[in-house]
Amino acid sequence: MTRLVKPPERMKKPFLIFAALWLAAAVGWCDGYPEKLDSNTNHLLEPILPAGAGANLLVEGDYPYYGNVPVEMRPYRNIVPHFRYWLTRLPFRGPGRDYPDPPGLSSLKIGLLSPPNYGTEAKRGELSRQGVQLAIEEANAARRPGELPFELVERADSPQWGSAANIAVDFADANVLAFIGTIDGDATHVALRVALKTETFIVNCSDPDPSLTETQIPWLLRNFPDNRQHGYLLARLIVEERGLTNIVVLRANNRPGRMGVRPFVDAVRRLGHPVLQEINFKEGERTFETSITVLKQAQPDAIVLWGNPAETGLVAAQLRSAGVKAALFGFDRLVDPEFVRLAGLAAEGVTAAFFFDPERTDPVWLGFVARYEKRFGQRPEHYAAYGYDGTKMLLAAIRKVGPNRYRIHDAMTSIDEYQGVSGYMRFDGRWDNIAPIVYAQYLGGKWHYLPAPPAKSTQAARN
Repeated sequence: MTRLVKPPERMKKPFLIFAALWLAAAVGWCDGYPEKLDSNTNHLLEPILPAGAGANLLVEGDYPYYGNVPVEMRPYRNIVPHFRYWLTRLPFRGPGRDYPDPPGLSSLKIGLLSPPNYGTEAKRGELSRQGVQLAIEEANAARRPGELPFELVERADSPQWGSAANIAVDFADANVLAFIGTIDGDATHVALRVALKTETFIVNCSDPDPSLTETQIPWLLRNFPDNRQHGYLLARLIVEERGLTNIVVLRANNRPGRMGVRPFVDAVRRLGHPVLQEINFKEGERTFETSITVLKQAQPDAIVLWGNPAETGLVAAQLRSAGVKAALFGFDRLVDPEFVRLAGLAAEGVTAAFFFDPERTDPVWLGFVARYEKRFGQRPEHYAAYGYDGTKMLLAAIRKVGPNRYRIHDAMTSIDEYQGVSGYMRFDGRWDNIAPIVYAQYLGGKWHYLPAPPAKSTQAARN
């Protein structure tokens, strides 16, 4: 039998004092301290301007300001800041351009950082990988006598935090000249920090995270239009073109959902019509009854869906079943067979920002489609196209300047424009592709691709 020992009297008093203090903090007795006012005046909240307010201050620089944001959607557009970033390109002033070529090379190594071959990004990662692979195969087939072949060094990321950093170090140890990747914003951010230290250039062909290039690390170029371009276009379509003002957002509760939808939320607020509700859902969620009940209280006329098709397709179907008549909008991941299948009749009329028209008939696109279908037995999607284009840009730079990472950096960061199989590209002051994108509407059982309407500021300038 276990014997209970009574604590000595001298132990009771400290214990009671500790318990009393803990209880006091829990019930708020310590809240008696006066609230201190913030004396820091070195900040300024962004003012809410009336709808239709333009910009009195012009922004001039070597490159379009912050992703070529439309004038009426610019942050702090009538305030003179101490400094504006993104108007010029950050130079690399380190040594290395005159380093001799590595001895004994038998190939020119290119790294590829892909998402895991399972999970939500596996399919997109495979499409991007196939585009990269095709570009390297074609370059090796076309090499001249005496030219070294390109060698692809592939690594797959894992969900473990920091995995991409280890892979970036592996690439440096393997003497890759540059690497390509990846879709996941977290992984690309981590890899970019290591690339800054190893001084290895990254070409990103698939990550839409707007914050990726805000790091001011001049070792990355992204040819994949990011979510700012989607957000600006959706804001124009919803507010300026359709005149819809009661806007609700339904988004995935993850980093891509949180970061991806932010440019849209900011843009419509600056147009004078802030989002009424921003409701989150979990990846893998299948029933959205509670969210829809809350959403209906706002009486929206426009709903923006931001997430993967496995969830957004079901959301669309359940919205219509619940009697919600609001117009449905989204970004490129709605333009997916899985979304159409799960949404059913609710897919009719959905509008989504997209990258380019995959039904183009120009010779460059049709030639790529034919070569890709012959090699992989399926029609290419935009991930394959941007993977192919990004790789072609990198390979051309290496052929031009040789196997020197620093000269490769200079060749890639000097690119202002590029014409690829995905279409025209225009790079801004932080090496983001800001070329105009399109939008897609699902009508009559298929997606129709339409050019983006001109920004309101552009229309005013023309008038």
